[in-house]
This record gives sequence, structure tokens and C-alpha cells, in this order.
Amino acid sequence: QPLPRGRRKQLEDSLQTTWWYGAAGMIIFALVFACVPLYKIYCQATGQGQASAVGHKEYSPPPSKESVDAKRLITVDFAATVHTSLPWQFVPQQRRVVVGLGETALAFYRAKNTSDRPIIGVSVYHMIPAEAGLYFNKIQCFCFDEQLINPGEEVDLPIFFFIDPMMGRDNRFDHVDHITLSYLFFESDSELPDEYEEFKKSMPS
Repeated sequence: QPLPRGRRKQLEDSLQTTWWYGAAGMIIFALVFACVPLYKIYCQATGQGQASAVGHKEYSPPPSKESVDAKRLITVDFAATVHTSLPWQFVPQQRRVVVGLGETALAFYRAKNTSDRPIIGVSVYHMIPAEAGLYFNKIQCFCFDEQLINPGEEVDLPIFFFIDPMMGRDNRFDHVDHITLSYLFFESDSELPDEYEEFKKSMPS
């Protein structure tokens, strides 16, 4: 029996709405999983999230303790996030450190693989305020380095850094005394090393 015109139009509108919601959901789902590699590309292109050999990135001895730079103290807060697809625990070992401009500092994050398989993870970072990346210089850092952690294994990841004294001459930072350094860890798509061949054979294809 043919449907009345009004009822048929209502069904067509309902199907069209359902299709649009489904398409939007698929796009959002894809963007969630694309955001990490896209952010990595952004970091590498802009210098946010990685060390650079240009600009203010060259290290020089710290200023005298009596200098204006050394007396300008900056609190660095540490934050950590793990992508939902990565079964790791990842936390900073200290909530914050206070450093003078030009003073070197060593901080640690800790990562633990809570799964039953070895996993390769890699991290990116961002800073608040973002412009602080111009002066926040990492002498040693685990960002963008792949970390292979075995099941149940726990590792400490160091970051050795200093804040360039030139920040004290940048009037954009006249009232900035806090910087937040935040890392995001996600699973790498790299293959496990050859010594894990037996384990790879046992994994479901």
C-alpha cells in the first residue's frame, strides 16, 4: 500500500538526517585519530615541540647568581596525557620546578606499559604560552624519540632544559612567571625489532 505523500517525505527527511549524522560521526572519528600525527607535523614545521639549532637554541653558561637574569624566576609546570589507544601510564615525577633564566634543570617523567605486549610509543609536546617555545631549550629530551617498553616495564624519561635569558628582554613575557610543559604519548606504527620476532608470530593477524 503506497504511503501518503506527507509520511513518505517524513521518512525521506529522517533517512537523510540519519545519513548526515552518520557521515559527521565518521569524520569526527577520523579526525580524532588523525590529530596526533597532524599535530606532530605541525610541531616539526613550527618548532613547537622540538629542539632547533637556530635562534635562541644555543646554550651558554648560566648567568651569575647576582645577575638580573638569574633573579628572574620562572615556574615550570609539568603535565602528561596518554592517547586513548595506548595502554600506558604516563606521569611527571614532579609537579613543577622553579628556575632562573639561563639556569639548567633536570626533570623526569615516568612511563609504564600496563598491557601484555611490548609497545613502541612516541611523544609530542606543547607549551603554554605557546610563544615560550622560542626560549624553552631542551638539551636532552625524549620527545619524538620512540620508546619501546615491555609488558609491565616502567621507565624514567629525563628532560634537561634551560630558559634562554633573552626571554627577559622580550616584553611579551614581562608578566609571565609560569610556563606549562605538556606531553602527549601515543602508539607508534613502527615495527617491533627483530628480537621480538617470536612475539610477533604469536600476535593475531
